Amino acid sequence: MSVPRGLAGPPPLCVRGPGGPWEPLRDALRDGGYALVWGRVTDWPAPGGGTALRGLLGHEAGRYAALEGAGGRARFAASRLLLKHAAAAVLGVRPAELELARRPNGRPYLRGCGPLEVSLSHTGPLVAVGLSRLGPVGVDVERPGRAAYGTGLEEDICTGHERAALDWLPETERNAAVIRLWTLKEAYAKALGLGVRLPFRSFGFTTPATATATPRLLGTDGLPAADAGWRFETHPLDDGCTLSAAVGPTAFATGGVPAAAGMVDRSLMREVVRCSREDELPAGGRAS
Repeated sequence: MSVPRGLAGPPPLCVRGPGGPWEPLRDALRDGGYALVWGRVTDWPAPGGGTALRGLLGHEAGRYAALEGAGGRARFAASRLLLKHAAAAVLGVRPAELELARRPNGRPYLRGCGPLEVSLSHTGPLVAVGLSRLGPVGVDVERPGRAAYGTGLEEDICTGHERAALDWLPETERNAAVIRLWTLKEAYAKALGLGVRLPFRSFGFTTPATATATPRLLGTDGLPAADAGWRFETHPLDDGCTLSAAVGPTAFATGGVPAAAGMVDRSLMREVVRCSREDELPAGGRAS
């Protein structure tokens, strides 16, 4: 596949089930400090039997059960299964030993595995995960055919400079460009732990469809902003989906991905996971 202009980094790794391949993931984390992984929802079905599923989802099993519609539950489960299997392959543990939790700002993390930052996203038929040993990471994936340009979305998320840049594009390219800008901003907001609290019109990016290098962070005036070592990339996936990622500057010491056993006592980690599941409240509310 030829790489469109404006993209950066190696293509994300496609993993079609628990069997991997996982070696390219470990290589990417070792050599570059971060990795992007994606898969199809159909390749990551929820395991049969409530006990097996609850064991893998942990305290999120209640959120899964509260979701309405088989499609939403399938995407929720697939994204968690991909994340836990990917992280387990890196850390040298079983997926069920990992517990996904949320920081007060909403950013996900794996309990007891601080040096490995994670992010996840799902849309339509695909799920995506980001893992980083450098610092915060955010990923966002969007399905093809999503109406974006001309719907008012660009007015909500784009700076004046970005809207002007979109007007210079051929009309047939504008919708895809808005989706790339949108997913870049979603990924950056996730990595910062701000989500919808970050006004998307308060910062911008070079319009990916016309850039000749890595997407760059811009101010509202269209001039390059101080990015403090952040890196941004956006990729086309199979089925026409778009995956964007934001990787924060190095916050941890480099030198390889630490094994889980080197970060926390295994018996303590198992006890934390067990207590978390025993204390789980009855299912209720909505899950995002």
